[in-house]
Formats: sequence, C-alpha cells, structure tokens
Amino acid sequence: MPGDSAVEEVELPGGYTLMVRGPGIVELLEGEVEVFGARISRGRRLQVPEGRVLPLEAISDSFLRSSAEPGEVVKGSTVPNSWAELAEEALEARKILVIGANDTGKSSLVLYAANRAAREGRRPAIVDADVGQSDVGPLGTIGMAILREPAPTYSELEPADAYFVGDKSPVGHLLPMIVGSRLMVDEALEAGAAPVLVNTTGLVEGSVGWALKVHKIEALRPDLLVLIERESELEHIARSAPRDVKIVRLRPPASMRKDRGWRMRYRAANLSSLAARRAPIELDLRSLRVLNASSLVLEEDAELARRLEVAAGVRPVAAGRFGEEAVAVFRDRLEQQSFSYASAVLRSYGEPRIVTLDRLVGLYMGLLDGRGRFAGVGRMTDLDLRSGALRGEAAFIGARDVGGVVFGYLILDDQWQEIGSIRPGYFRSDRSISKYVFSTGFQSIPSSRAISLRPCTPMAASAASSSTNVPRPSTSSRVTMAAPTR
Repeated sequence: MPGDSAVEEVELPGGYTLMVRGPGIVELLEGEVEVFGARISRGRRLQVPEGRVLPLEAISDSFLRSSAEPGEVVKGSTVPNSWAELAEEALEARKILVIGANDTGKSSLVLYAANRAAREGRRPAIVDADVGQSDVGPLGTIGMAILREPAPTYSELEPADAYFVGDKSPVGHLLPMIVGSRLMVDEALEAGAAPVLVNTTGLVEGSVGWALKVHKIEALRPDLLVLIERESELEHIARSAPRDVKIVRLRPPASMRKDRGWRMRYRAANLSSLAARRAPIELDLRSLRVLNASSLVLEEDAELARRLEVAAGVRPVAAGRFGEEAVAVFRDRLEQQSFSYASAVLRSYGEPRIVTLDRLVGLYMGLLDGRGRFAGVGRMTDLDLRSGALRGEAAFIGARDVGGVVFGYLILDDQWQEIGSIRPGYFRSDRSISKYVFSTGFQSIPSSRAISLRPCTPMAASAASSSTNVPRPSTSSRVTMAAPTR
C-alpha cells in the first residue's frame, strides 16, 4: 500500500462502526464489514476518495489495514433507521429524486439505497446530477451508472453515460441541468434499471434554487421525492411539488458535516485523475457537431473586419453577425480604448460582442462520439479559426471516435486544475469592465449603454465618426470560425 508510514492495523469488534476519512486505502484482513449497505469480505481493498468519509460497520470481529485517516468508533450502525425504511420503500419505486442542501448526506443515502436494491436482486441505477462534486463521471457532468452488484464506494462504479454541463455550479445552466438529468434517467429506464435514484446539487435556496429543483421535479416526475432538511429549509420546494408526487422528509445524520475546504480538494482530485490519463488530440471543428458555441460559425464580413481594424488598430481574426449579435474575434485582448472603438463599430451592426482567444486557452470541453454519446472530456490549448483546427488534451471515458465537442466554462492549467471560468451569457458593462472581461474570454457590451468616444488620432476619429453609417453585412459572405459563446 502506498504511504506505508501512515498505514495502521485496526481491530474492530463486531457491532461497532469505524469512520475513516480519505484519501487512503482500507484493506479487510479478517472478518466481514458493511459499507453503505455493501458487504465486504476478507481481502477486499477500498479506495477512500479525498474528503469522503466511509463508515466501516463490523458484522463480525474484523481486522483492517488502513492508510486513511481514522475517525471515531461508535457502537452499532451509523445508518439511520429512516434510511433503512426508505430503502425498503424504494424497492417499489421506479424514480427517486433526492434533494437537500450541502452536507446533508444525499450521495451517501443514494448509494446506500442503491446497494440495498442490488442486494435484493434489483438492477438499480444512480444518476449523479451534482456537477460540482461529481461521484459518477468527470467534474461538470451528470453521470449515470447501473449497479450489477453492491458498491461500497462510488469509485467502483463505471459510468454508463454522462451529460456534459461543463461547470462546477448549476447557476446559469438550469436548462442543461434539467435536460441532462431527464436524458440520463430515461436512458437508465430504457436499459431496464429500477429503481433509478437521482442525486442533486446543494443549491436549494433563493429563486434560482427553487426554480432548478421545482422544474427538475416537473421534468422527472419521481415516484418518491426525498427531502433531507435540517429544519424546514425545503418547505418552499415541497409546497410547489405536484400533488401526485409522494414526499418523504428526512433529517441528515450528524456525521455528514464536512470541513469547508473538502469540496475544493475533491474537485482537484477529480481533475487530477482525469489528467493522469490524458492524451493529445487535434480536431477539425468544421466536420464535428459543436455545442455551447452559438457564434462559432460566422458569416464573415470583410467590410466590418476592415472598419474594426481602422477603429481598433488591430485586425480581427474574424468578424460578422450571428442572429442579432455583431461579433468580433481577436487573438489577444484589446486595450480599453481600442475595445471602446471596436464596440462602437459593432453596435451599428447589432448587439456587440468581442471575443479574445488568448483567454480561452485551457477551456474545459466535453467530447461526444459519433452517435452523440458522451466520450470524455478535454482541455483546449489552441484554436485556429481559419482552419477550424482545435488542439488540446483529452481523457476518454468511452469510445475515442470524436464526433462532437461541447464547450464548457472552466479554465484549467496544464495540470488540469481550475484557474478561472467563463460565465455564460452577457456581462454587464461598468467601470471595471476591462479588468473583469479581460480575466475571461469574452468582452461584451450591452446596447443599453452608450460609449463616449474621444479619439486621440485622426484615423480613430474618422472610424468613430463613420461607425454609425456602417452598412449591414452581406448574407452571401463566406463562412469562417469564431469563438465560443452560448
């Protein structure tokens, strides 16, 4: 076992439970233990993920070897009676949706109930919609796994499929969160799985939390809606649920509290595991399905590009219109004055949007196979808009025939660790716009705010004065590639 200096041998009497915290490995030398409803026999080794706590309940006198951090030993089981009762009820259900705030034991309850169903000969499935703490599949995905036997930890589950959202938070992605959850549940049911247990994010407060959870209930129509609450913080969700959905309300176990930094460490560990199996990729976007990048393909307008070059002093990589948007793509970020001049030119064409490619290096991506199924994730290192060539790294989960790319929102360094993000939608212009947008990939100027131009050169003055009379771009222009925006 790695880290032998930290390895300890532990004697655990039957009828007692030892709590261990990851990262580490636990090996059962003698006896029999149970973890979240899964029986573990002699010789079995368990990988305890970073930040996770496993309850090792000794069915008989047992001896363990562990490199995980040991916690308290308690008499009896740490599984609440309410969990056991819910697991029995879940055997008669097809779809079960579990909702609760952070650190209420949602993922542990889902795994326990799935294991109990597997022990009864059922074929349960888990849909993990907690994109920020993904247990099934990579970070930022809604993963689905079908259990063929009880699994003491999520690390032993192989995702059957996943839906790429591309961010660690559901905020700004409510529609993909609901669509992805529904698709994964439907796929599990079509594969003959039952019950299907759905884990969710801890976003339950405010109008956004309400909208996400209530509309997810509407979309999934679960047979059982499980609300885990400390007091009555989910009452607003319960009152909005359809009357024909049965609601079960539970209290979280006291042992579910985690330290504040574990989420960040868990995400880092998830990304590190992906980086360990990365491989270089080069894709031709012109031949692929591209999602989350509505202005990636532009009808290029040469006259607009010329006017932008005159106004900003820099020729754009691409320029044109996409719907009501007027888009300009530059290789590097613009100085604030050039940014203001370029935005004024764009505004006469439509809703202005300025994109800088240098800030998209490291963009997190989802990869689809030729049938549109999830194939893995990637990190973009270069995007050539003229040729459509995308270069980067990929960690494949399924097939390696890439048929599509889904642009995400996280920015990763060369070790696949988070260093930033791109927010979906438009940014509002304010005094800090240059500082804010230059830290991301997009520069966007809402049409509701005019920009006062004070040209400092005759060339800039000429461009500014003529910008209000710029003709609309031709619809017969050639197609080129532009940068991603939703």
